[in-house]
Amino acid sequence: MKKEALQVDGVERFLNLEHRSRVLDLGCGAGRRTLELARRGHRVLGVDPDEKALSHARAAAKSERLNVHFMKTDPGELSYRAEFDAIVCLDGAFGKADSDRDDLRALECARKGLKPGAKMLIDVINKEWLMRHFEPHSWEHGEEGKGAVVLDQVSFDFEKGRLSDKRTLVAGDGKRVPAYVSLRVYTLTEMIAQIDRAGLVYRQSWGGFDGSAYGMDSPRLIVLLERSRAEDPKRTRKTDDGLPTAIRIKGRR
Repeated sequence: MKKEALQVDGVERFLNLEHRSRVLDLGCGAGRRTLELARRGHRVLGVDPDEKALSHARAAAKSERLNVHFMKTDPGELSYRAEFDAIVCLDGAFGKADSDRDDLRALECARKGLKPGAKMLIDVINKEWLMRHFEPHSWEHGEEGKGAVVLDQVSFDFEKGRLSDKRTLVAGDGKRVPAYVSLRVYTLTEMIAQIDRAGLVYRQSWGGFDGSAYGMDSPRLIVLLERSRAEDPKRTRKTDDGLPTAIRIKGRR
């Protein structure tokens, strides 16, 4: 069975998805899990800032005649309100933003997009496991069918908690094309703190989509969170339009 099918088996089980659930795939990339969810009868929207990846996803959906939609946008800029029965953020899509504050903004947008009582599932690298096994390394390898060399350098910033992959494609003519991926890696404690700041409720965690227990030896961290049915009204009150707020100092406006 394909990896995405096994993942979606776990997603349906953890989220207790009903038939034709409305699901948001946050950071869907090329849409492998998005398409699998659509094959199973769910109404799915895949969101990602990478237009190239989304074009592959749309082509695959068209070839299978799947009723699934894709949209290019940043996870921290979503404007949906109580639209989704569930949200998923899989394969390390969470943590790719530039800062912890941007990750928090994405969670806040997700909370607003969930229906009250609806749940979200996040799948990331287990930082506890990574710290025990990580070693900085670099290597050089050929890119199949393109006659080029790829130089990879993987490192971890202990102060910022970010895993970085600096990749340079060296073409046959010597031209270099750099690529850089940086991923914020969270411990379970750090993840729960972010969930709480976003106004969401932490429910449970696992170490794999097979339902195995989370621990220091599990490479993955899968977290289940929920939008509370009895949400604090202060979190949902309307904000200002960006106009200056009047304040009083010694009785004067």
